[in-house]
Amino acid sequence: MPVLAIVPDLYFATRIAATANAIGVALELVAPQRAPARVGEPEVSLVILDLHQPDPAALIAELKRAAPAVPVVGFFSHVDTERQRDALAAGADAAIPRSQFAGRLPSLLQHGLAALARPEREDLRL
Repeated sequence: MPVLAIVPDLYFATRIAATANAIGVALELVAPQRAPARVGEPEVSLVILDLHQPDPAALIAELKRAAPAVPVVGFFSHVDTERQRDALAAGADAAIPRSQFAGRLPSLLQHGLAALARPEREDLRL
């Protein structure tokens, strides 16, 4: 089941695609205007959304209307917490800082939202 990525930053989109390819996850880069139609197709498992684009809240609302059960995970600059609040209010399932997103990307691609419920690092001290 493919993961859709709505990431206008070509450099970062390429990094996401390379990670997906390396771990054997199907990833499809989609333009924001095509995303609502594409997310409604039954095989889509997750949507990754760069929140630094015009009106991400409206896009999230459209995605959720088209496919309410498909998780939407947005990422943002750690200093732009207003985007996080707006994304969550619009229906995003998660909105995390870009640095955390990058660090958790392989797990997120493989396990979806469940990856965000896991601790980033296990504390091995006894």
